[in-house]
Amino acid sequence: MNSIKKFLTDKKFILSVIFLLFISAFQAQSYHFDNYSVKEGLAQSSVYCIEQDKNGFVWLGTASGLSRFDGHEFINYTAEDGLADGAVKAIYIDTLGALWLGHSGGGVSKMYKENFEILLSVSSDITSFAADNDGSLWISSYGAGVIKISNPYNLIKDSLNFQQYKGQEGLSDVVFQITKTQNGNIYFVTDVGVKNYNYQNNDFSFYKLAGMPAYFQITCLYESADEDQWFGSYNGGLYHYEKESGDLKIYDVVDGLASNFISTINEDSKGNIWVGTWGGGVTKISKGVLTIINKTNGLKDLHIRSIREDREGNVLIGTKETGLFVYKGDQFISYGVENGLANEQVWAVLKDHQGYEWFGTNEGISVFKDGKLVKSFNESKGMPYQEVRFIKQDKNNDIWVGTWGGGVMKYNKSVNRFEMNYMINSQMNQPLITALNVDKSNNLWVGTTDGLVYYEIDNQKVARLTQSNGIAGNEISTIFTDANNIVWIGSRGKGLTRINGSKIIKVNLKRKITPTSIIEDKTGNLWIGTEGKGLLIFDGEKIIKEYTVKTGLLSDYIALLNIDDNGNLWIGSNRGLNKYDLKKDRFFSFSEKMGYIGIESKPNASYKDANGNLWFGTIKGAVKLNIKKETVNSLEPLTQITKFSVNLEEREMLNNLELKYKEKSIVFNYSSICLTNPEEVYYKVMLEGLEEESSWSPATQQTFVTYSPLPPGEYTFKVKACNNDGVWNETPVTYQFEIIPPIWQRPWFLILVVFVLIILIIIFIKIRERNLLIEKKILEDKVAERTEEVVLQSLELERKNKDIIDSITYAKRIQDAILPTGDMFTNQLTQTFVLFKPKDIVSGDFYWLANKGEKSLFAAVDCTGHGVPGAFMSIVGYNLLDKIVGEYGTTEPHKILNELNKGVSDTLRQELDADAIKDGMDISLCTFDKTTSILEYAGAYNPLYIVSKNKLEVVGGEEVTPNMTDDNGLSLYEIKANRHPIGSYAEGAKEFTRHAFKLNKGDTVYLFSDGFADQFGGVKGKKFRYKQFKQLLLSINEQSMEVQRQQLNKSFLDWMGDLEQIDDVIVIGSRL
Repeated sequence: MNSIKKFLTDKKFILSVIFLLFISAFQAQSYHFDNYSVKEGLAQSSVYCIEQDKNGFVWLGTASGLSRFDGHEFINYTAEDGLADGAVKAIYIDTLGALWLGHSGGGVSKMYKENFEILLSVSSDITSFAADNDGSLWISSYGAGVIKISNPYNLIKDSLNFQQYKGQEGLSDVVFQITKTQNGNIYFVTDVGVKNYNYQNNDFSFYKLAGMPAYFQITCLYESADEDQWFGSYNGGLYHYEKESGDLKIYDVVDGLASNFISTINEDSKGNIWVGTWGGGVTKISKGVLTIINKTNGLKDLHIRSIREDREGNVLIGTKETGLFVYKGDQFISYGVENGLANEQVWAVLKDHQGYEWFGTNEGISVFKDGKLVKSFNESKGMPYQEVRFIKQDKNNDIWVGTWGGGVMKYNKSVNRFEMNYMINSQMNQPLITALNVDKSNNLWVGTTDGLVYYEIDNQKVARLTQSNGIAGNEISTIFTDANNIVWIGSRGKGLTRINGSKIIKVNLKRKITPTSIIEDKTGNLWIGTEGKGLLIFDGEKIIKEYTVKTGLLSDYIALLNIDDNGNLWIGSNRGLNKYDLKKDRFFSFSEKMGYIGIESKPNASYKDANGNLWFGTIKGAVKLNIKKETVNSLEPLTQITKFSVNLEEREMLNNLELKYKEKSIVFNYSSICLTNPEEVYYKVMLEGLEEESSWSPATQQTFVTYSPLPPGEYTFKVKACNNDGVWNETPVTYQFEIIPPIWQRPWFLILVVFVLIILIIIFIKIRERNLLIEKKILEDKVAERTEEVVLQSLELERKNKDIIDSITYAKRIQDAILPTGDMFTNQLTQTFVLFKPKDIVSGDFYWLANKGEKSLFAAVDCTGHGVPGAFMSIVGYNLLDKIVGEYGTTEPHKILNELNKGVSDTLRQELDADAIKDGMDISLCTFDKTTSILEYAGAYNPLYIVSKNKLEVVGGEEVTPNMTDDNGLSLYEIKANRHPIGSYAEGAKEFTRHAFKLNKGDTVYLFSDGFADQFGGVKGKKFRYKQFKQLLLSINEQSMEVQRQQLNKSFLDWMGDLEQIDDVIVIGSRL
């Protein structure tokens, strides 16, 4: 204590304190930390110790127990879960994955496979754990010495071997820390100094290096990867022993140490030494260079309890009162009001040729050098206008500033102040600057809300350009100069204008956009950021590609663009920062969690300095992107299934788990640890065994999946994840389980059921056979009896059938007798044929012939039905025709049909009763006058066809046009019949129409019923139809009448084939 008091009066201590305060005041840049405390779910904000297990989970010892962190959420464990009482001050993870926990009350807990067990308890706080090369576990305490467990992997508590070492064994009662070196030595940091354990003698000896001050308490000891030793002390600073040289170096606040009270030391994977202090924050030592990290650059708590690097290279810092801080490197360095900025709204950034960093804000300009504020400008210091929007440097290294409301200013270096440029400002209707750019010819382009101002810096000439000069719109949104010194002007809502020398050309982008930022890539393409339309690639002539939030952008509202020296595009928006890797064609996102703390970028507030670093202005200060410090997270995320639930009940994930068939609702929860950027972790899942889920799902950030209901079967669930840099697990995490089918779906049960069914069927058959034999005998007797009756009935039916057939045959003879013979037709109509094909024995169709002087009358009649009913009607019709012509002397076809209609109706008395017989006939009737060659026709439904080589001459009627003509000049004329049948007589019935024609020699007429055209047949079983019938008549017309009949008969039979004839058929052909 006397030595410490002596030191406190030493001048060096006073100088150290003054120096520490001095460097803290001017440390101006801030690093990014993620901070997790009680608000985020941490058990308590005092973090004593930090460890990471093989699954990637981070375990934190706090004053209120144990916390497990996966980057997204904390799971906390306390005494209620089985822990010993008191804060968790030390954590050790053994080779089996068990957690050993040391508590402030002296207890030691062990957590293995989610089960807690209290192994021992001493009277003082546990401070650390260390395992030696013999497999023993050493546990240090603050008052009870150390306890050695020689068989720590014995899972039976009562079988553990304990041995205690205190001051009387040559150690000390107070041991701060145990350190095992790479050569297997065990060192103990005690209140009386550092001691080394001698394995052979089982005793302890002091370990002290030459030159190490004796009057400072050593608080911690760490051996780095190069086997150098680092000693922390209480108010004595840091001692570094270099093994290779044997030198001892002492660091204190004068050398850049954050504080002389060292609380913890650790090393990262890059060989940097991290020194935690009590009251000064953290010092990072990289190749002999000390960097202080404290409140001025982002670390809110200066009392450091623990430091550890995670598997991804992030540095985890446990503090006294503010929880866990995660340091993700110095890729992003921020500048805020706390670092000296005039205002956190940074609209403009520039690093000039002398290395000064200029930041334009709403309250003036702040100028930094090497991360430290060196001067500032605002209205109170003589700046004409302080709302800065743009800062540019011209070829003469002069600084130009665009403001919102004050126009354009220029920095006068000789008097160290800004001055208005009245030549430029005089050209503005409104001094609101919306864009500022210096082209390669050292000309200044100024965009305003009402036009564009062009200023030749070297010649001091100025001009104003508006829509009247050819630019797309007066409200300028951005200005860019490409590699060929072509100036591109964006106008709000009006698109793009290209200015090449004196040529001003509006660019037709074929869409309405507001360009907000433009940059040129190595191939000469322009990348155009827009307001709400995303990112466009323009090749000078057209848009060749576009990107939106659907393809990876954080937002479609682009504020700024820049390209780094590696050719990657950086896109600032209202939702953060995107990096687009052109080679990989992939977007990467940077939000507040990754260090881009401002999130919302300011319009065109970006600059690339001579070192390739990118600078951005945001709503929360300026951000520097150190390209050389950019790292790729190439580690696969550690993925695991964290929870398995069946029917909403959590289950243990047993190997080869078998579930009952009712347990068919399955939920898997999973996580993947990526502390670098947990917000950018994506998952894909698959369930093999389920057909619709047997391929990988789309990548999502969802951390659970539900399968319900699942049918019985064997399943393998698979999940894989990717980190923030798109690195996926090569091998997915899997879990196999089986849902057992119900008993009635199992093979053995089905076999048993089939066997029983077979037995039952056999029994049934046997019983059935017996009953059949009995029934057979009874049936045989009945059959014999009935057979005799049937034979008698059959004979009676045969007799009756023969009588009926004989009657019908006799009726046919009668029908044949009344029909005209072929000679009768030939005598009256020389060239004639009749094709008559009844469907049954007797026919409902008939043909009729009569002669009156020089007139020949002939008809084709189709009576209702066929067979006997049709034959009856045919006799009625035949007699009536003979009577009308023979007795009444009527020869005009239409009058004959009128009389025939009345005669049929009278005969069948169809006019008397609506329910009476509705029978009748369709007919085509002709009268041919041999002396005049005039043919008269009338018809009921059945038309008349006339085939002629000449134009048909109509007598007393309208001209008729051919219905069909062939290649030989033959024309077929169709003479339509009336659309009401014979037999529909009633008061006011329609009369039949007379048609008359003057025929030429060789003209042929055809009368017919509908039986031919309606016959089904052909390949598809369809009707022959009238169109095909007409074509057939034309094709055979020049043949003799007998050949025509034969051709018609053959065509009908060929068409019908094996099908049944559906109706009577009659066709009459006569060449007149």
